[in-house]
Amino acid sequence: MKQAGEARRIAVYSGAELLGDGFFKLQFVRSLRETFPQAEIIWITTGKTVYAGVLKELVAPCLNRVIEETGLAMSPREILKPLRIGTGDIDILIDTQTNIWRALAVKRALRPRIFIAPAADYLLSSVKPPAIDPRWTRKKPAHFADGLMRLLDLASLGRTKGAEGAVAIPEDYSALAQKLLPAGAHYAGFAPGSGDLTKRWPLERFIALARHAEAKGRRPVFFIGPSERDMAAEIRAALPAALFPEDEAPSGGPRGPILVAALGRRLDVAVANDSGLGHMLAISSIPLILLYGRHSPAKYAPRTPFLQTVWAQDYGGPEHGRIPLERLAAEFDAALSANADSCAS
Repeated sequence: MKQAGEARRIAVYSGAELLGDGFFKLQFVRSLRETFPQAEIIWITTGKTVYAGVLKELVAPCLNRVIEETGLAMSPREILKPLRIGTGDIDILIDTQTNIWRALAVKRALRPRIFIAPAADYLLSSVKPPAIDPRWTRKKPAHFADGLMRLLDLASLGRTKGAEGAVAIPEDYSALAQKLLPAGAHYAGFAPGSGDLTKRWPLERFIALARHAEAKGRRPVFFIGPSERDMAAEIRAALPAALFPEDEAPSGGPRGPILVAALGRRLDVAVANDSGLGHMLAISSIPLILLYGRHSPAKYAPRTPFLQTVWAQDYGGPEHGRIPLERLAAEFDAALSANADSCAS
């Protein structure tokens, strides 16, 4: 079996990545490159992936190729008649999904020398968890990201190297963010929306929290998704000094999730619902407060060094409206204080 440093070509298979998936898997992607710095790394999906779209520039330092919409593992018939994907010989293939017939179809299609797959308690996997860490049990890791990192541990024979430091943001995005939120002021960010209406903290409380931020000397900066534009008028009326930097970005220039992450780095603190915008701000590596309802933050919160989560179920139920303004104001003040202490040191 090849050692980790000897692998020349590594492939990762997943079904697809929407925006949230792409951010969740970013730690894994970065660690994959750190662990195999010289290897050609290919990301392969059945459907579409944001790694070939809006996050392409973010993962470009990590992935040599992204092959999307292959149609791979869509039918059990592929076990008998495998598809062929033009990757060349693969030293290590990491299958991130857990269905056994799909795992077999992927293995038959790509014919790796070493196959890492969690399906059916690692039945088809060339390396199984006890070979790396006897403490691992059949129980799945509590956090989604930990499951992916376990696959990397298996692929590297326990020699995983975690990604250090903040995610690299392309310079053109950072330069535009500096123009949109220039030096000389202190900013606090707010993302009050969510594609799922049940995952929204009441807008009037976001506005009240933004007023609290103004009293603390921070200018409110709002991030509003395309399906949430109806919020903007109410926010502008209540907070005349609020900024909407994405609205000021020039057409044809850097835009989208990477710009949000770059703008996030201009903030002293940010508050968001459990949403795509929340995950974009998470890679800014700033003090961030995320609000959760139905879903447990222990399983789904992004991995970022300055994160505080607030769970509605600690207040009796899944509705975001149960989270009191007073709790968020206290968390906001604590984040500002921690940030000030960090800067001072």
